[in-house]
Amino acid sequence: MVTTPPRKNKAPNILGDWDDVRFFLAVAKTGSFSAAATQLNTKQTTVGRRIQALERRLGAKLFDRHRHGMEVTPAARGVLMQAESMMSNATSIERHLAGLDREMAGIVRVAATEGLAAQWLVPRLSELRRLHSDIVVQVIVGDQVLDLATRQADLAIRFFRPTSNQLVAARVGQFNMSIFAAPAYIEQYGLPQRLEDLSEHHIVDHTTLHSLPAMKAWTEVVERSSSVVLRTNSSHSAMEAVKASWGLSVFPSYSRKGENLIEAPIDLNITRDIWLVSHEETNKGARIRAVIDYIRERFHQDEREWFSLSQHRPTALVAS
Repeated sequence: MVTTPPRKNKAPNILGDWDDVRFFLAVAKTGSFSAAATQLNTKQTTVGRRIQALERRLGAKLFDRHRHGMEVTPAARGVLMQAESMMSNATSIERHLAGLDREMAGIVRVAATEGLAAQWLVPRLSELRRLHSDIVVQVIVGDQVLDLATRQADLAIRFFRPTSNQLVAARVGQFNMSIFAAPAYIEQYGLPQRLEDLSEHHIVDHTTLHSLPAMKAWTEVVERSSSVVLRTNSSHSAMEAVKASWGLSVFPSYSRKGENLIEAPIDLNITRDIWLVSHEETNKGARIRAVIDYIRERFHQDEREWFSLSQHRPTALVAS
């Protein structure tokens, strides 16, 4: 009797790896492999390989390439909402577990602006290191607002109060925005005494500030100036240019504490608050709580000297 060998069933379309959802969503949201790689902290080639492997397993094309970037195909569009729901549930679980974490060891991600991180935060972390040597603080620097709900950071130092009910915010200080110049620049061009005097000076433009409504007064100064010598989206680069006597620019008033710069006696009437922000589901974790409490206490210790509007206002420079 001749027997027919059993037919091999075709492998079912399966997701295979939960991590594939992160790659799929990152490309769908950013519109490119390179932007997705930046978001996922990996290489562009890795993103491309993962998407190609996922398409082979599912037997379906997920993205079409257009001139403006990658676009989800009609076939994949139907599962996009489910994938977003999966990611939301996964991050909710992760946040919940982080909130239950009793370990005083591991990484805590702190987001802060360039200037505050370099001038104030990082120099004050040595004592935290001594107290909790197994906690590694990862300082994420930039002006972008990281999503604490998806744990892009565990806590953030921000200059505005968040609106989400899931975010816990404590105001830890205030500062004015002031105009600064290097001594060598002042020796050559003088220190402006009035807002009108700025039209006669070289300007270093920190372009990111113009997106903030509170910075309107400075934006108008830059727009009226005929001598903008440098434009940069980096506060650190702007600071280095001012220190090198390229021109003058605007920085938080606490910059006078750590830099060899002179503050002009011009009140821009720009006041900003400093908020220490965390997520209600993760800020109960032991190591995250330890870092929050430590940073908050350091703000309290330095408030009068660094982050208070009662600080001594600059007065006109008197020639010697």
